[in-house]
Amino acid sequence: MTTNESLCLSISKIIKDYRNNEFGNYDQEHVQRWINQFEDHEQEIVLLETNRILRKNFITIEKFHEFADTVISYDGIYGKDQKDFWDHVSILQIQKQGNSQSELNEIFIDKLSKNFNVEGIINAGANNYLYIDDFIFTGNRIFTDIRDWLQSTRPNNCVVHIATIGWYVYGQHSLKTRLDKLVQDVSLNIKFVFSTYGTNIFENRLSRKDYSEIFWPTSDVESDSKIKDYVQEINVSPKYRVENGIKNRVFSRPRREEYEKIILKYGLKIMSFPKNNNSLIKPLGYHKFDLFGFGSTIFNFRNCPNNNPLVFWWGDPEAPSYHPFSKWYPLLQRDTYKG
Repeated sequence: MTTNESLCLSISKIIKDYRNNEFGNYDQEHVQRWINQFEDHEQEIVLLETNRILRKNFITIEKFHEFADTVISYDGIYGKDQKDFWDHVSILQIQKQGNSQSELNEIFIDKLSKNFNVEGIINAGANNYLYIDDFIFTGNRIFTDIRDWLQSTRPNNCVVHIATIGWYVYGQHSLKTRLDKLVQDVSLNIKFVFSTYGTNIFENRLSRKDYSEIFWPTSDVESDSKIKDYVQEINVSPKYRVENGIKNRVFSRPRREEYEKIILKYGLKIMSFPKNNNSLIKPLGYHKFDLFGFGSTIFNFRNCPNNNPLVFWWGDPEAPSYHPFSKWYPLLQRDTYKG
């Protein structure tokens, strides 16, 4: 077995249960079909780094079950009396788009029912509310959900616990700042408490760009003429990462620059397929402001986040040949209407 074949097999074992095989069998052949879209000399780097990222940052359903158990037993949430808290808490199910929150809530409710015989706590009135999600990227969806909920129900004198498996530093900071301002503006007494694993907090602040744990290219990417043309066309001065030689827990030091350049290159290629693109679509993932995109390195078993680079999730092999989606085969096909 060649190195590339071995890496394709390794990746397929990580993603084999993605969306319960809704989009087909994610086996070695599937990964091979995806990587064949890259030039021969690029394939090993892409496979090595993608395998590395997925091994570290793919949130499986097993990890979410572990997360649910941790939240239920974490006294930083339930305080002094565990049973009393879970008997009277309300679990929020207020996401406007997709089924992700209801799916994740089902896991929590099942565990709470078995441990504390709890029933009827979805969107109930309470002094403590729990908002569950897998990850905070920009924080925009959670902010919109909670803002709309506050406007429609006007809860007061309560605590809202936001529990996630992880978050990006700037996204969580921005979300908390906006939520605190929101309740102040509408004169509500609500405290927001955030909980996650310390090991799952990832760096993406501009002030710490050289230590970032997202796709954040160096100026070396402009050695590719198409990337340089894109930068000039947008007419924005990129805030490039400067290589510092410090170990990064997401990317490998010897391959990161080249890997980012390749992923950016093909993201731009994908963006050339449609005649018109949504302004949020960027080669390294959805983002309102950033030139290249958010650049997330987090994946999960439910749906590949659109904050991830386009090469991972853009496209649909079932699309008709005239459709732009037919021109790229995704590693983790995204259902844009769910989660």
